Amino acid sequence: MQYIVTAEEMKCYENFVLEKVGISSLLLMERAAMEMADVLMRYRKKNTRILAVAGTGNNGGDALAVGRILAQRGAEVCFYMPGDCRKMSRETRKQVSVLRKYGFSILRKLPEAEYDIVIDGLFGTGLSREVAGVYKRAVDEINGLGKKGALVASVDIPSGVCADTGGILGCCVQADITVTFEYAKLGHYLYPGREAAGKLFVRGIGLDRRAFSLKQPSCFSFYGQELRELLPQRDPAGHKGVFGRVALIAGSKDMAGAAVLCGRSVLRTGAGMVKIITPDTNRGIIQRALPEAMLYTYRGLADPEKVEETLSWADVIVAGPGMGKGKAAEELILQALTRRRQKDGTDGAQGHLPPMVLDADALNLIAEKEKLRDAVCAYERRRIILTPHPGEFTRLSGLSMEEYKQNRQRAVRELAQRFGCIVAGKDAVTMAAAAQSGPVFLNLTGNDGMATAGSGDVLAGMIGGLLAQKLAPYEAACLGICLHGSCGDAAAAAKNRYSVTASDLIEEICHVFNVREG
Repeated sequence: MQYIVTAEEMKCYENFVLEKVGISSLLLMERAAMEMADVLMRYRKKNTRILAVAGTGNNGGDALAVGRILAQRGAEVCFYMPGDCRKMSRETRKQVSVLRKYGFSILRKLPEAEYDIVIDGLFGTGLSREVAGVYKRAVDEINGLGKKGALVASVDIPSGVCADTGGILGCCVQADITVTFEYAKLGHYLYPGREAAGKLFVRGIGLDRRAFSLKQPSCFSFYGQELRELLPQRDPAGHKGVFGRVALIAGSKDMAGAAVLCGRSVLRTGAGMVKIITPDTNRGIIQRALPEAMLYTYRGLADPEKVEETLSWADVIVAGPGMGKGKAAEELILQALTRRRQKDGTDGAQGHLPPMVLDADALNLIAEKEKLRDAVCAYERRRIILTPHPGEFTRLSGLSMEEYKQNRQRAVRELAQRFGCIVAGKDAVTMAAAAQSGPVFLNLTGNDGMATAGSGDVLAGMIGGLLAQKLAPYEAACLGICLHGSCGDAAAAAKNRYSVTASDLIEEICHVFNVREG
């Protein structure tokens, strides 16, 4: 598991080793500098000219130490500090003293020269105000050198990027690479900070995970190998019932595509059976496109008894793709949400209501209808997964788009707590949170080629397929999101990001799963 932290959390973990373990701040700084110097040695060529740009805080001290180490390894290094030297931190003042004893000067004005590498150490993760004055000029100078061909390498995070949100605080350095220490920060992965960071290197400096007892990391993600290990185990003696039955409520009159995409992804992800509840006009299309699916079709309004028959049969319910917001759709969603547990447990293991994935028009109906919102809240806690895109998210939450963007981690967590469910907030970087406390999942897979019609239907089906194989709802949501992004990456590699379609994502499911089988 990869942890992703806020600036406050990182400070807590650093303080733990300073105060409880007894490692000095200067030693931590030296460790960080050594790690970054090792990364930069990959980019160093003969006669490389390096500029280390330092602020007056500890991030500046890191940059000075990196420059010193590279100079000791034979590079030609200039040191530039544009800020007020009277405001230097204790550690940075010590780094300046060491440099002077080695015979180096700290420049107060950037000399006219060309550089191969520029080390950005103006601001670190603690920045919370807009960059202005001499620092804005320094950011412009760094970016100007980058445009002339210098490799811009940021210490910890590009100066001007908010470590907690990825937002730009007035202006920021556009780095080619960023070297951060021990744990990545949210700002490295959330846009627009993700673009500013360039290629990210996460290097250890010896922090102690016992500090998590004081403050848990805000977010986590999966590594590639760990992702494969989380896939459901297959019973070699199993039959289709063992691998789960999914009821899919999808499609509206003459709108069968979403039902086909979602149903196909349910089966490709490993579920044993899928039965689709959809208007009768879609019957022929679905039977040709997805002959493996069973059907209950209706004209006008669905027969509640027939619907109940299907819902009672199912281990998992997926609802919403392509349904529209008509009366039939509203009644189907209400019936699915207001069912009661069977005394004999036939509605799921040990009498639980079946886990449910609500997507697309189901979310729009919930946002509009108070009785549906109440039904979601009354459903068994943490058995419903909501999968809203940003527009659906703002309608459900009541936030403006600007409020949603300001702190997505908080917004996703608060919506999950409000409804007592799991929320997978789809976006360029998808985040998932459960109603209970604990870290938020932040997805690191996927690409802009997935911004295509039907991609969300595929995700809903993948999560439903994983739920059918007895994964816990939050685990299924996180794994489904990560696998969905991995399929997008595979599709973009096989074709290109311009040409990816939702059907391509489904076709890549088997290839992503094959990695585990091998």
